[in-house]
Amino acid sequence: MRFIKNPELKGILAILLIALALGVLLAGFSGKLEQWGLPWFTGGKIVDKIVFVSNRSGTNEIYVMNLDGSDQRQLTEDAKALCAPAISSAGNRVVFVGMVGSVSQILGVGSEGGSPYALSSSTGSKRQPGFSPDGKKLSYIESGRVWVAEMNGSNPKPVLPTHEEMAAAMQDSMNRGQIPMYSSYTWGPDSVAMAGVSSQDRVSDALTYLSKPGEEIQTLTPANAMFKVTGLRYAFNAPIMAAALLKPGNKPEGWLVAFDSDNEQFKPLMQAQSVEFGDLAVSPDGSDVVVPIVSSEGKPPPGLLKVGVESGKSKMVCNGLFENLVYSADGSVILATKIDAETKKRSVVSIDPGSGKLTVLASEGDCFDAVFSPASK
Repeated sequence: MRFIKNPELKGILAILLIALALGVLLAGFSGKLEQWGLPWFTGGKIVDKIVFVSNRSGTNEIYVMNLDGSDQRQLTEDAKALCAPAISSAGNRVVFVGMVGSVSQILGVGSEGGSPYALSSSTGSKRQPGFSPDGKKLSYIESGRVWVAEMNGSNPKPVLPTHEEMAAAMQDSMNRGQIPMYSSYTWGPDSVAMAGVSSQDRVSDALTYLSKPGEEIQTLTPANAMFKVTGLRYAFNAPIMAAALLKPGNKPEGWLVAFDSDNEQFKPLMQAQSVEFGDLAVSPDGSDVVVPIVSSEGKPPPGLLKVGVESGKSKMVCNGLFENLVYSADGSVILATKIDAETKKRSVVSIDPGSGKLTVLASEGDCFDAVFSPASK
């Protein structure tokens, strides 16, 4: 500071620099730097890892491990995790739903682990926390509504149901003004569009699509059709959304459908009697859908089915009971929870979507709800 000769000015400048450093540090912890596109100042990161839930310590805690299952370590303490974790695109924050007293809250923990901190404070039941693909927004479901907030949980705003859905419900005498309740949602790759699963009569589901907040919402499933939506997911790098539907009855029908949101084209991929499709995964480029399949008649045996979005061709990948499928960023690996048919014990496995080769990654205690962390660049 030789160019500043006035001692008072030097002191003021030093104070300003200290305040700036403290501001950057505070912004990093609060998630503001991620919103501003400056994630490299936010501390340690979880990259090239797998994050999952296990009860091996006696309660459901968040764990992290290498991609091959090695070096497993506990990330949280007394988290009582209730759902699959989500990881910020910067890799420095893991969020999940846990209990704070008798109330479920959105909780966060840093890359070094420790005691979780709350990102929400309202008392409604919460589920499915996640981040927008661009890593700038936090989202979750609370009391049947999809909320979008800042990265630190502040300024939450309801996105689904829309104001139009709410108004239409209040005028619907058949359903006695029941407001649609959302049970699931998925972000579009542009971090603006969103698809969701709603129910107004609390019996059947509707598959909806919102191109951006303020626009008119579209209902993709046929009107008055008695469907339950059993799976919903967007591709990470393509405007392709896929959903699994179940039409109940004496011989239930399983449906797989796809929606190209750029062209607003909705098409069925597969329909099968006495079959139920589970929660699915879509390859990052939107070319394939992989879905758990269970037949009420025992044939085919339960397993993972891969279906081409363009061709409609299908093939069994591997046999077994699976849930919580997640594709890796390059599409070469699928993470899943495998359920033992007899004991119901759950393990985290990786699956090659081409060959069907299965590798057990985590099996100590009950292990489930695994997700990939961001990949190193």
